[in-house]
Amino acid sequence: MAIKEIKLDLTPKIKKLEVYTKKNILNKMLEGNWSSAFRGRGMEFAGFRSYNYNDDASQIDWKATLRAKETLVREYEIERSVNTFFLFDVSNSMLFSSTGKLKCEYAAELIDTMIYAILEAGDNVGMGMFTDKFIVKIEPNMGHGMYYKITQELLNPENYGGNFDFEAICKLTSTFLTTNAMLIIISDFLGLNDNWYKYLNMLSQNYEVIGIMVRDPRDSELPEDIGQYILEDPYSGEKMKVDMNKYRELYREYVKKEEFEIEKRFKATKSDFLKIKTDEDFYDPLLKFFRKRQYVQQNM
Repeated sequence: MAIKEIKLDLTPKIKKLEVYTKKNILNKMLEGNWSSAFRGRGMEFAGFRSYNYNDDASQIDWKATLRAKETLVREYEIERSVNTFFLFDVSNSMLFSSTGKLKCEYAAELIDTMIYAILEAGDNVGMGMFTDKFIVKIEPNMGHGMYYKITQELLNPENYGGNFDFEAICKLTSTFLTTNAMLIIISDFLGLNDNWYKYLNMLSQNYEVIGIMVRDPRDSELPEDIGQYILEDPYSGEKMKVDMNKYRELYREYVKKEEFEIEKRFKATKSDFLKIKTDEDFYDPLLKFFRKRQYVQQNM
């Protein structure tokens, strides 16, 4: 399976991102406070400043506030930068859509948005696009040149399509990526082998891992009252005639259990996990996810 054209809506996303950052919303979650969500990061007290309505109230220093008769929050300096690396699944199952936007297109827009914010925060970012091997590997670095470099690869249709081997990619990643890194895996997680979680556990020993599951609505539920359909395996090409009405409920239950099991495996390794569908805007789920993550990190 190959892709002839990749239709990414990057410019509007960037403009929307800039609007958010001016309002200090997305900036707060992904840019300004991206670093504070990194569990292993060292922080050093830098001083106090006046509280504003966008600040987290938990950062208020009440003793200093009483002394100064002004609401003050504590500020910290980052002791070291974060290396963030995106593992982006571009295998055949990501080249599917029932919504007008391929899963890989949706995921690429999400990655582009996050990379823009991370680079604005002054941190290092890199990306690997993979199937059963690395199609693209850009090791973490910082600067506006990195954003252009990564975007060009996201826009290249030659980088999409192929088989899927999560285990092989886990092994390859550990050979070049520094252990001081946040690893964000973006995939539909279809086609996993039975022992895939052992390799996830291996990664979680060396990196802080976040899994983002991107799925099409049709991945979770078959359409109603349409009779028989020919289904094709995206990797083997094997075809099968299926009565949708007969297997619709069984399919829904199977996928529900499968998605629950994948999330459970991530959480068992103390890794975070987010599930998003391509028929919804990723901004709100992404903001809520990092807001929750930031709260947990601050209260550990």
